[in-house]
Amino acid sequence: MNMPRFSTLLLATILLWTLGYVLWVTNFLVVPPPSALNHALRGIPVFAFGTVLCFAIGRIFAWVQDRGTVFLVAVAIVAVIVATFALALFFELVMHVIAPRWGGPTWGNVLDQMPMMSWLFVTWVLLHFALVADAERRDREVRLAQAAAAAIDARHRLLVQQINPHFLFNALNTVYALVLDGDDARAQRCLLALSAFMRDSIDRAAPRKVPLSKELASIRHYLEIEQIRFGDRLRLDESVPSGPLDWSVPALILQPLVENCIKHGLSGYPGTMTIWLSAKLEQGELVLGVENDGCSPPEQDVPVSGVGLNNVRERLHLLYGDSARLIAHARSGGGFIARVRLPAS
Repeated sequence: MNMPRFSTLLLATILLWTLGYVLWVTNFLVVPPPSALNHALRGIPVFAFGTVLCFAIGRIFAWVQDRGTVFLVAVAIVAVIVATFALALFFELVMHVIAPRWGGPTWGNVLDQMPMMSWLFVTWVLLHFALVADAERRDREVRLAQAAAAAIDARHRLLVQQINPHFLFNALNTVYALVLDGDDARAQRCLLALSAFMRDSIDRAAPRKVPLSKELASIRHYLEIEQIRFGDRLRLDESVPSGPLDWSVPALILQPLVENCIKHGLSGYPGTMTIWLSAKLEQGELVLGVENDGCSPPEQDVPVSGVGLNNVRERLHLLYGDSARLIAHARSGGGFIARVRLPAS
């Protein structure tokens, strides 16, 4: 059982006993007793003592909270009876023992006061359990939110990790082929670019998002390796203004799109292919574009929904819900266009 916040319980307890005191004083205004003001003032320590007794009951609940519901209910009943009797005795002490004005103490007076006092304790116990239930509900909601966030984070990391191994194998195969050809200079360049790309990936293992400038730097390392593989057949053209460079974008969100361009655009295509990278603000959104003029996807694959594009769509949904989307389609005149639209924030 979770305990309610002390400040909430304190406020609720004070309000309850203040209400009880007001109702008690109002009762004597209807039929004024002698020295009514004196009577009302003496009631203040009585109701203050009742407030203290409630917190004592709360401490008892905290000690036995793990004993089970039946035991807790039994403790609550006993605590209400004992607290009611103790407060009734204190009432007799204040009203009929210390400078008595309304006769001496009697057990009849004690029994007369107990019904009024008992409903205050019963109400407080019910209020306490209600606050406990609310605290447990809020705690469950927090745990569920944390579990959901952890699941989303784990799923996102898994999707990111689907990217690196595939590219790593291709890059290592490229280095292997260059070494076999005796092209040591290009093999060294490829290894340096691969090292830079992997270093960026490792450095960004924790955050889901990075500045656009870092994302573009990572893509340049990636394309440097691919340009070593394909030589003059692959070209890069960037059109990115300085404004959006500091804006956050999902880490490695462009890499699958660029990889798709190379994998499908150059497959069976003998000519030179250009990849255009762009970023712009449009209608309150940051639009990242990856476009090529290589082979167009087959008609049945439009709109394209391959593994890489599905990976991007799923990551966007995990990070932004319905606020972000990927638009992918064949390019007029040949090639392919993919645009990622993100909330401009």
